[in-house]
Amino acid sequence: MLMYNKEFKKNILQLTVLIAALLLISSEIVKSQARQIGSFSSDSYGGLSTSVQAGNIIFFSANTQTYGRELWRTDGTEAGTFMVADINPGLGGSIIGYFEYTSHVMNGIIYFRADDGVNGIELWRSDGTALGTYMVLDIVPGSGSGAPGGFTHTNNMLFFTAGTGSSLWRSDGTTAGTFSIGSFQIVSNLTGFNGNVYFSADINNSGQELWKSNGTVAGTQLLKDLNGVFGASLPCNFHVTPNILYFMANTNDGWELWKTTGSNASTVQVKDINPGNAGGVLSVYSVANAGNIGNTLYFSANDGVTGYQLWKSDGTDAGTVRISNLANGVDQNGAFPVVNGKVLVNNYASEFFWQYDPVTDIFDESAYPSRIWFNSYEGKYIFSGNEMYYTDKDSVFGCEIYYADGNTGTSPFFLESHLTDNWFFSSTQGFNTICGISGTNLIFSQARSPYNAVIPLFSIDLSASSSCSYPSVVFPVPLSFTSAHFVWSYIPDASQYELQYRLQGNPSWNSEITAQTYVALNNLTDSANYEYRIRAYCNGAWTAFSDIKNYNSGQTVNDYILHILANKSENDSTHRIYWLKTPQITNMQIRYRVAGTTTWQTVSNSNGYRRLTGLIPDTFYEYQWRANWGGTWDQWFPSTLYFYTKNETLTGVADIIPDNMVPLIYPNPVSNNLQGNFPDETEYYITDISGRICQQGFFNNNNVNVTSLESGLYILIVHGGISNSSIKFVKK
Repeated sequence: MLMYNKEFKKNILQLTVLIAALLLISSEIVKSQARQIGSFSSDSYGGLSTSVQAGNIIFFSANTQTYGRELWRTDGTEAGTFMVADINPGLGGSIIGYFEYTSHVMNGIIYFRADDGVNGIELWRSDGTALGTYMVLDIVPGSGSGAPGGFTHTNNMLFFTAGTGSSLWRSDGTTAGTFSIGSFQIVSNLTGFNGNVYFSADINNSGQELWKSNGTVAGTQLLKDLNGVFGASLPCNFHVTPNILYFMANTNDGWELWKTTGSNASTVQVKDINPGNAGGVLSVYSVANAGNIGNTLYFSANDGVTGYQLWKSDGTDAGTVRISNLANGVDQNGAFPVVNGKVLVNNYASEFFWQYDPVTDIFDESAYPSRIWFNSYEGKYIFSGNEMYYTDKDSVFGCEIYYADGNTGTSPFFLESHLTDNWFFSSTQGFNTICGISGTNLIFSQARSPYNAVIPLFSIDLSASSSCSYPSVVFPVPLSFTSAHFVWSYIPDASQYELQYRLQGNPSWNSEITAQTYVALNNLTDSANYEYRIRAYCNGAWTAFSDIKNYNSGQTVNDYILHILANKSENDSTHRIYWLKTPQITNMQIRYRVAGTTTWQTVSNSNGYRRLTGLIPDTFYEYQWRANWGGTWDQWFPSTLYFYTKNETLTGVADIIPDNMVPLIYPNPVSNNLQGNFPDETEYYITDISGRICQQGFFNNNNVNVTSLESGLYILIVHGGISNSSIKFVKK
């Protein structure tokens, strides 16, 4: 177990109030349950790619066992979720690389690079239909690859790089209108602005400087050599506003903020934020985000005194000023979303976004949650108007999709799509990824399904007026060839559920009605095909039935891995753990204990589910498992799962944090090895004062080696459950 601090203890108590509200959520907050609209396989690129949206169509690349990794689309409906085209027939797949970096939308058409197995990696386009998906140009004729990338557009012209990133191309979407307009040593950071494309390029090994192009060879010119004859200014992090193009560059003043409106004379440094040659906006060449309201840019900068803080600029020296003065600074990797006219920024010392209101000139803490994984991983939160949907975890329901509307005290959006409480002591949340919003449909994926590594894709109708729907996740747990338990996702407003099942071909349904989220069927026909469906009863009415699914009572899954399928509360002192029996694994053990204690209780099971009885109500438990192999017990599985024994009022997690678990690190300042009272495998992050992660790993013998860090002030972030412990230290 991880050690905890008193701040985490306070957050546990705050969570008590939060969790208590979860079962009292109004229908306006809960909205509707999810429906599954697709499933995919993983490959060397992982699961679904980060999505790219064109109107209401969300494009992404995904892998299946039939077609390999190809172009897919969804609008949040099952009918509107399909593979656009099998560009490279067979299992090879056509999408090479990370889709979000090698695709771009212009006028509702997505342009991307793909390999059809004949012409190499070339430029393709799609309108979301098979007929409208085709190669624009074979840039390198034959099997060679043009390898287009770095896309942007302006004035109906698509710009991109090709080859090794050494040539600049433009396209109007036709073969004839696609051609090269310049060759360089390197060209990068393409950004469209007011009819021209601006970029960083090096034409003669003299270093990358600022260029622009109007889409013609003659109109592709060096705009300004910011560094003079010597050195490279490396223009990067371009950000477009209505009338000003901002960017960052490195000159004798260090990395500072620059601007241009398109002429040599208008291309100037905005302000020397960190006087001298120290960087004001960057310390090294790297990606840094920014946001804008009108022509005013919002970004993070370091004046050399206060560390990286929120700044704003109207493009003038006098109008470039610092806004925040947070002790831990702001995170440079944040996206600076603008919500309700306010600019939001991340700060790991807070559980919420900070916000700046340019109308009132007030900078304060918002009611929108902020988590460390928001900036570390793609697709962990999204805004729709003033509504925020985000991936989070709590001790009762685990890792799920949650909701905030910016008002203090708002109950979080709750959606159960996992049937195990997968909450875990780590600073990551890898179980759900938000793909986007199409119309009124919020679309998200999971890391895997209960039985295997298939990756499900879900959709939630955000416009639904009722919180009651049939359960989105329901599956059988086979106990024998004549019995199975069916388990499903919890619906907050449901008082009853009806599971109907029948032999395939039988016109009549059998019915089981229960208040639980599981039911036992013990008189099934051996090795028979069954159909089943489910619905929920809420507020005096039954929902529609789910789609009909199939189950064969004689099915056998060959697997040498022990799968935990679901955990279900029977009452406040009894909990059920469901697992998958296989011909290889016919017996298993579970050991469980109150989280934060040291004594395990161990039980065995051989039928597919185990009831844990005599539990303490309203308490957070952890458990591990292991399989039996031919009479020999395997090692305990290193991962840990959790469950919460709910009582009728669901008052929250018990105060399980011992007072002596206060984080301690020494020596401070430190030269080589940082010591801490954290046990092995405790996860940590070390960030600089800008919030940039410099090192991460796990404690080993209460030790972290920091020899590789440069001298300076750092923050050690140790995840102690629901919040992070942040401890400053100095590296000598």
